[in-house]
Amino acid sequence: MKGQRVTKRKWQHVTLLVILGYEAAGALSGGCLLVLAPDGRLMNMPVEIMHGFFKDFFQPGLILIGLGILSTIAFVTGLFRNRTNWIWVGLALGGLAIWFSVEILILQLVHWLHIMWGLPVVLGILLAIPLISSSLKRYRPSDFNP
Repeated sequence: MKGQRVTKRKWQHVTLLVILGYEAAGALSGGCLLVLAPDGRLMNMPVEIMHGFFKDFFQPGLILIGLGILSTIAFVTGLFRNRTNWIWVGLALGGLAIWFSVEILILQLVHWLHIMWGLPVVLGILLAIPLISSSLKRYRPSDFNP
């Protein structure tokens, strides 16, 4: 029974790492393209698709770069099984989930790219729930007091 649990956790861990790496690469590359060309020409996106919420793509690009850095930290801490990994994973996936939700609201549509980049985030969140809950169970309440 223990061997099955270890195999299941290893599968979850590897899948979560793949998702974090995929999302980090996408956020960093997409964010850099938006910052380098705030008019959206490098990604073939007119500024008008944001319905006046932003004057150009510079600020969204910076936010996306930040999410890419956060996802990279979550990937590295997960790769080395750092004890704070669950915090970084929660922040990265939660941040990406908020990003996609707000992006869909601003654009007022769901594009196929939202599915390509958003579904892995949902899967990652489902895989991270056991990681976060098992990490929280390892700590006593006194561990959180200064």
